[in-house]
Formats: sequence, structure tokens, C-alpha cells
Amino acid sequence: MRHGLWKQSGILLATAAIALSGCSSSGGTTKPAEDSSAPPKISNEPVTIKLAGSRGIFSDEELKLYITDPLAKKYPNITVQYINTSEKGFGLNELVTAGDIPDIVMGYGGTLPQLKDLNLLYNMDPLIKKYNLDLNRIIPEFLDYIKVNGRSDYLGGLPAYNNAFALFYNKGLFDKFAVPYPKDGMTWEEVGDLGKKITRSFDGIQYRGFFPDGVARMAAQINLYQMDKDNKSIMATEPWKKAFELWDNVYNYPGNSDEPFNTINFGNNQTAFLKGELAMITGYSSTLNALRKAPDVNWDVVTYPQHKDKMGYGTGVDTPNFSITSSSKNKDAAFLVIETLLSDDVQLNMAKNGKVSVLSNDTVKKEFGKSIPEFAGKNYNLSSIPKLKPSVNQPPIYTGGDTNKIVIDAYESVLKKQADINTALRLADEQMNTLVQSKIKLEK
Repeated sequence: MRHGLWKQSGILLATAAIALSGCSSSGGTTKPAEDSSAPPKISNEPVTIKLAGSRGIFSDEELKLYITDPLAKKYPNITVQYINTSEKGFGLNELVTAGDIPDIVMGYGGTLPQLKDLNLLYNMDPLIKKYNLDLNRIIPEFLDYIKVNGRSDYLGGLPAYNNAFALFYNKGLFDKFAVPYPKDGMTWEEVGDLGKKITRSFDGIQYRGFFPDGVARMAAQINLYQMDKDNKSIMATEPWKKAFELWDNVYNYPGNSDEPFNTINFGNNQTAFLKGELAMITGYSSTLNALRKAPDVNWDVVTYPQHKDKMGYGTGVDTPNFSITSSSKNKDAAFLVIETLLSDDVQLNMAKNGKVSVLSNDTVKKEFGKSIPEFAGKNYNLSSIPKLKPSVNQPPIYTGGDTNKIVIDAYESVLKKQADINTALRLADEQMNTLVQSKIKLEK
């Protein structure tokens, strides 16, 4: 065991552990009592749980706020040792190679098939039942997302929070040009029309109406896939043509998508929004955090634009999951770490501080953002952010960053007037098939 490795990589979170009464010294558990309705007994034996994940999921402060502190109160004998997988040499594959396999891995959807390939994806259903965790409290799409990405009929993880998207708008620009504010429940077309009313050159400044981010966001919203079940590209089809035409309607017009905004660059557009030169942007927690540092921006937020054929849904599920590894010798203790994270108190605290809860509890949704100090006394419509249901996509086996880049490049070729929509999609279709076939050959 590389003890020095853990000291260098992780932060020791002062917390505490549990183990089932009757656990062996190696962490194995005894058979459950015959009376399955009785709550499981928990001993005071100390145990350390190794938690591995990217620093981007939880900061040091958030680890303390949402894991360390509440766990210390509830189970004062569990200690959590954190490993930052973003550090060089500490990626999941490298930890496995070194024999330093964590008890819990936190990561997004792509982590689940990775765990499965490493034979580490663990069926958490028995522990969920054993500890009477009520899954009805959790928004069902988050649970579906875990099964879909793990390609399993069981839960190989549980969700922590959701990076929900919404429509942020600059009230000052709408007031300046006497255009009515956006409102909850608008479609892409309606938001696009508002953007066109704002877009103009005025007093030497080019004001832009709307940045919708990449077309892949909307594709996820309506479950529009890049490939069919046989891993053949379906980019050159009518649904994708309609998607590109919709994006052209809401974004690609003179004054709004001129250079340097003829690429899909979220950071540049968020900067323009904060400068007061862009009226609307579909943002998420990054935008919320940026606005905390921009007190002079007169802004508000409404629900994410909806597709007229799928009303009530935002973009795809975007949640980090906590998965117990199959090799963990402290599965019960690990489960109680996750159970604590999903408790009403912790989820409410997360929501108040700007992380969208995975609970279906309406009270939790209404409290979203209310403890963010910079927004105190403001009447922002923050409860709109978690209002819509997330969409769940069934990703084809070969979907990833490289296939998504083909979609992005295809639309940018249209933005840059290098190709019309039909040509861009035909080329994307060819590139997608070539890429997937190369991956299939590598596997043989």
C-alpha cells in the first residue's frame, strides 16, 4: 500500500466510521438478521473510507461542508480519506494498477462504464434495501441515468447533485431597448425571437441577443443520438437537420454570430454577458458563481429554453455519482457516507448554497440559492433553475468527447459559412462512421 501516496494526494477529512455489528477484521459482514425490518446495528469500530474523485466535483470547503461535518455528527467513527484523481499519477486506472483501490469513486456518467471495465462496478441495491434508503425521494431520472451509463439493471452508484442549466438574462439590456423580459416556460423559438429584438449596434457597441451554447445540449434535451443501436451514424438525417436549423434560427444571424462569436465558446460568451454586451446565455453553476463576483450586473434567471416537442424538460442529466467499488472491504461504512450526503439536511444545505439537489422535495427546490451571501436581499428567480425535469439519454457505446467534437465542428462550419447544413451533416456522418469503425478495429 502506498501510504505516502495518500498523504501527498489527498486531504484527510476528519470524520468517522461505522461498521456493521459482527464485521470481521477484514471488513466483511455477517449475514443479515432474520428480522429484516429491524434497523441494522452499527458498531463504534473505527474505519477509514477512501474517497477518490476529481477536485472539480467538490472543493475542499464543500467536502468539509457536505461530507466531513455532517458525517462527524452522525457517525463519529468514520474517517474519509480523499484522493484527487485530477492529480498526475492518481487517475483511477493508475490507482488500480498500484493496488490502491478506493472504497468510493465519485465521477460523472463516463466513470460508470470505466468502473465496469475494471470489474469494480458494484451492485448497491442490497445495501440500499438493507439501510432502507427511500429511492422515491430522489428524482427518478437521476437513477435512470446511473443504470443507463453503467449499462446495468441495478444501481452502481447514487447521485450527489445536478449541474442544471437555465436561461440567465441581463435586465439592463432589456430595459435599455424596451424589450419584455424572458419568463419561465419559454421555448427555444420564443427565446430566439427575444434575442433578435435585442441584437443591434448602438452607440458604437454591438449588442447581441442570445448564446444558446452548443447544439449538443438541445440534442440531449430531446434524446437525439449521434448513432443508432448498430453504431451507425445518423447525423445525416432529418432530426439532425431540424436541430441545426433550430440553432441557426436562434443563434446564427447577423450581429449575433459574427466573428469572434462564430464559434461555440462558452467562456467568451459568459464574459460578454458579464460585460453587458450579451442579453441572454444558457448557463449553469459556473455562470452563477461568476455573477457572485459581478455585483454591478442587473440580472435574473428563468427556466432553460424548452423544445416545443418535449415541454417540461431541461437538458440532459449532468450529475456526479458516488459508487462503492466491488473490491471495498468496508462497503457498509462507505454506504453510510453516501447516505449522509443524500440526507434531507445535507441536500437542503447544498441547494441553499447553489448546488441543485437530486431530491424531488419541492421545499428543497424552492430554497435553491438562498444562502448565497452575495445574493442576500435580492429577489432572483433562482428556484427556476431546478424546476424542469432532466432528460436521460441512452448513450451509444462509442459516444464520447471525440464524437461530440464532430458535432461541434459540423455546426461551427455552418457558423463560419464554410458549409451549408446539409453538407456539414453529410461530412459529420462520414467522419462519425470512420471514427467508430476505427475504434471497433482497435478492440478486435
